[in-house]
Amino acid sequence: MQKDFDDVEKIIEATDIVALVSKYVKLEKQGKNYKGLCPFHSEDTPSFVVSPDKKLAHCFGCGGGGNPIDFLMQIENIDFKDALAMLAEFNGIEIKNKPKAKEDNNLKYFKIMQVASDFYKKYLESTNDGIIALKYLEKRGLTKDIIETFKIGLSPDVGDTLYQVLKESDFLELDMSDLSLIEKGKKDYYDLFSNRIMFPIRDINSHVVAFSGRIYKEEDLRNKNQPKYINSRETRIFHKGEILFNLDLAKQYILKKKRVIIHEGQMDVIASYRSGLQEAICTMGTALTDYHAKVLRRLTDNVVLCFDADKAGIEASKKAIRLLKNNNFNIHLVLIEGAKDPDEYVLKFGKEKYNEFFNSNLLDSNSYLYKVNLMNQNLEDSLVKESVKNEIFALIQQMESNTEQSDYLFNLSKDLNTDLEALKKDYLDYCNTHYVRKNVEPDFKEPLYPSEYTYPTEIKKTEFMLCEIRLFLFARANKAYALEIDKRIRNYMIGFSPDMMDLWITLISNFYENYPVFEEGIFLRMLDEKQTRTYMDVVAYAKEGKDKTPYTEQSLMDSISKLTELSCKNQNTILSVQIESSDDDSEKIALINQKIKNKRKQNELKKSRRK
Repeated sequence: MQKDFDDVEKIIEATDIVALVSKYVKLEKQGKNYKGLCPFHSEDTPSFVVSPDKKLAHCFGCGGGGNPIDFLMQIENIDFKDALAMLAEFNGIEIKNKPKAKEDNNLKYFKIMQVASDFYKKYLESTNDGIIALKYLEKRGLTKDIIETFKIGLSPDVGDTLYQVLKESDFLELDMSDLSLIEKGKKDYYDLFSNRIMFPIRDINSHVVAFSGRIYKEEDLRNKNQPKYINSRETRIFHKGEILFNLDLAKQYILKKKRVIIHEGQMDVIASYRSGLQEAICTMGTALTDYHAKVLRRLTDNVVLCFDADKAGIEASKKAIRLLKNNNFNIHLVLIEGAKDPDEYVLKFGKEKYNEFFNSNLLDSNSYLYKVNLMNQNLEDSLVKESVKNEIFALIQQMESNTEQSDYLFNLSKDLNTDLEALKKDYLDYCNTHYVRKNVEPDFKEPLYPSEYTYPTEIKKTEFMLCEIRLFLFARANKAYALEIDKRIRNYMIGFSPDMMDLWITLISNFYENYPVFEEGIFLRMLDEKQTRTYMDVVAYAKEGKDKTPYTEQSLMDSISKLTELSCKNQNTILSVQIESSDDDSEKIALINQKIKNKRKQNELKKSRRK
């Protein structure tokens, strides 16, 4: 979008900067100005000043803030274009030549979900059923302020109450049904949520996109056949693998505290929030996804995982560690003690104790994995002891530092009550029979595949497609090759097509994290339908083509070179858009210089391949 500077000045001039900033910061009037705690860094004494006359917000501690657009760009972590559009909406101003928003088609669905959320909230606040539900929430430690912050509501026991409310608002039954709010019965429609405390699920822009309903009555809680939670099914505005509960409220605290806390459930998030850990979020009953990781990387590089201390929670933590490491996060974990989860811990010991315990018990991933492998194990049983020892050997094997390996072996000898020298011999025996990632120096000079693995002639027309297929086949051949290639191309993944990137991540992060040798049957079971189609295409190219290029070090380097070239090309496309949308001369110069560097690198790569 080409910025219209008349629009920019008009929007800034129209903005009540005190009202805008007050959405994020609690302000107190001091003379002509307003003051509050800075949202961009932690502080005890307010140094964040808002000047209504100058239309400026500025922190005298960290220098954060600026005009209304600058403030929004920083607090929401968005670009100039999005901040301008957001500010225009805040002021009710239409931007000239504004492109149609991507979410326009979903506006009617957002309106329906908001009406439903408002209805549930009102029903909780103004009915006899609501009195019982509020007593339950109070017993769980939720104050009126917390209930208001999270817009918690209640679904009626009467089967079609919400349906009638939405119908009176002239919404279509088909749309209500598409949003997982109602269902068609034998005679008429009925509400899908009944007699449950309702937690609205919002996207990062605070649109209600789904609900999570929890039982609260004693008779329901005693009924083991009654599911504790029911979540909305996936809809056109709700995709479980993309939504993170509470991210819309937490994002400002994530930016301020430079970390995000990830829990398993909504009540754990609320427990952390009311204990002063407002940077807490959780997934919607699914494992963390690469999409989640990409969203969070826009806000922070630091993640603290705090899942339940049971078997399922520990396994979920292990999977999350693998995914987050693959996305280059700094990872710490908290292992809850004396309670099964954060919610129970707060109920038993209080908010202050929980906050103190949380921040005093941060473990790095190796310490966490070491600790949970020893938890609740009968080490008097020789078979159990041997199994635990091998699990921890596998962990130690991945450590880069010899000193760290030595320290963990020393600790293990004490925990297993075993002679250290004998344990070291066992560890060496283990390493001799198991793959060691460290010290891998693959020799790519020998062909990895026989000559019948070839590609169709027409693929030569799209050499970048050929390069990503070739890299995948190198990786499929051998785990050592796969990890070495992954290390070499880590900074150029933008060169992969989305489908091949998805397949690559599954191979490296999911399969090779758990298996030492490629087994097609096991790998296929890890793939969804789309990934399976992509994989079968790759196999078809490999088996039926006519390209006789051998799998050598040179062909590998050529493929990596082509991927790097395409990565630079794709990056330049993104840079062009950023240059077009920037009105900051210094920023434009920096972007143009980066584009020139990328172009130079592309040309160098092309020349090197011609030699």
